[in-house]
Amino acid sequence: MTNNHVSTTLWLGLAIALVQLFDIAIHVATNQVEPLRILSNIIILLWVAAGVLGWLKARFRPTAVAAVSAYLLLNLIFLALEGVTNEAQGGDLRVMLFVLISLTVGLSAVWIYRP
Repeated sequence: MTNNHVSTTLWLGLAIALVQLFDIAIHVATNQVEPLRILSNIIILLWVAAGVLGWLKARFRPTAVAAVSAYLLLNLIFLALEGVTNEAQGGDLRVMLFVLISLTVGLSAVWIYRP
């Protein structure tokens, strides 16, 4: 593995992890701890840690697809149960949720399918 490849792996992993930690911090700070959403963040954090530490090796891509799929499924279940608007915020669209999901999935796709 080249130094550039290792550097890219670390930076992408760090970026994905920071998005998850930010998401959890928002839930805690606003007293809106949502177990399904936090569980989805933890799944991604565990996958990122395993990937950065090199524990997955040849199993990286299948594990990544499983982790991101579980993340998406948990967030879709959350939306099905709670709706796309947040009553605690006056019924506004859950814009931040969609932004964070998009960032997570987008950065994960780059990491999974990078050369």
